[in-house]
Amino acid sequence: MLKTILDNLYDEVVAVDANDRIIYANKASEKHYSVRKSSLVGKYVHEVPAWANWEPNTLPTVKRAKKRVTLEQTSPLGEKILTTATPVLNQNNDIEMIVYNVRDVAQLESVKQGLELTRELLEEIESQKGEKTFALPNCDMVAADKEMQKLTALAESVAVVDATILLQGESGTGKGLLAKFIHNKSLRKEAPFLVINCAAIPENLLESELFGYAPGTFTGGHKDGKKGLIELAQGGTLFLDEIAELSPNLQAKFLHVIQEKQFMPLGGREVKTADVRIIAATNRHLIEMIKEGSFREDLYYRLNVISLLIPPLRERPEDIPTLAYTFLRKFDKKYNTSHDLSTEFMDCLLLHPWNGNIRELENLMERLTVTIKEPIIDVTHLPAHFSEPQEISCRELFPLNTSLDDLKEEIEKDLVQRAYERYRSSRKVGKSLKISQTKASRLIRKHVDRVDSDS
Repeated sequence: MLKTILDNLYDEVVAVDANDRIIYANKASEKHYSVRKSSLVGKYVHEVPAWANWEPNTLPTVKRAKKRVTLEQTSPLGEKILTTATPVLNQNNDIEMIVYNVRDVAQLESVKQGLELTRELLEEIESQKGEKTFALPNCDMVAADKEMQKLTALAESVAVVDATILLQGESGTGKGLLAKFIHNKSLRKEAPFLVINCAAIPENLLESELFGYAPGTFTGGHKDGKKGLIELAQGGTLFLDEIAELSPNLQAKFLHVIQEKQFMPLGGREVKTADVRIIAATNRHLIEMIKEGSFREDLYYRLNVISLLIPPLRERPEDIPTLAYTFLRKFDKKYNTSHDLSTEFMDCLLLHPWNGNIRELENLMERLTVTIKEPIIDVTHLPAHFSEPQEISCRELFPLNTSLDDLKEEIEKDLVQRAYERYRSSRKVGKSLKISQTKASRLIRKHVDRVDSDS
């Protein structure tokens, strides 16, 4: 009964032992840490990425003072919470545990305005405004999955160099967000970040959008000509989304821009300098396009100086709760609503294939935030193509008439193909499947139809 009561509190309640290990977390904690409470209990606080994202950190202060501390904390996304940390001391005045009570500041403000809180609460809130504020980094990426964290760290490390970057991954995985993240971490962050979708603009218009045109080049064009995106992005970053859709003519011209750092507007006679950092993105397999003759090999290698492959959402399930709660907070704030997510709802999200990746999840959360009036978003609110979690037994998956050898072969093939699709390297496939690189190379040749030359 006590656990049921605690799980139905609006406030977050978390208990940490003397060794900084989380020993209890109620349901409300899922919203602030963007993970399920079962994933919190048993972990040390430094193992929970979201714990370190809220600043200032209350743990050192409580340990040092050995008394109750109340602070207003801020996340990298700008959210604010009011945290009260209470130490529980033993007879020797040593800390046995620390109990945290946390509430959204935004919700507190709403209560103040709507219900006219007592003077005592108003004074408490006002006193928190005098606490020291902390400058927060420009953090656009949300990543709880370990592989995604490694990718984000790699992106941040290469951001400070001016090398061309190729972002690869399925549609909706967040290539545009990663490109903006790299720009924000680069030395060019104060200069423009311009985006052009190569698939969304007809070829005849795309060329003038990229390179611009001189006065009098086109009938009906601007009398003074027009600057292209390459010129407008001078000193900054030009992000070319869907780079695979460039025509052969534009591929050749863009190769010249990358190689020579120069370009000429359409109809112009003056060569201009292209002082831009190029980030390109595609959801297509460029190696196959090179073999088919639809993409230039020399342009590929110029673009592929640094390659970052973003895994699909279905391969990074730890990011699903994080992203779901991030979008929930974003749209609750936008539409002035307040929601929480049920455990069953999160189970359904974890089982969904997410063919549309992060974009599909964001659209779903916005739709539910707008349409659901109840405070808890549940399984029943999901669209029809979502299904409730179902347990599938080994008897259903593997009936007795199944050939054991065929089954082993099918599982091996599936694992190798998925690992290769993600990592594109026999060494990484071997590490992922916990086999030697030699064996991984043999299995890749056996089960994968088209293998990159450098694998």
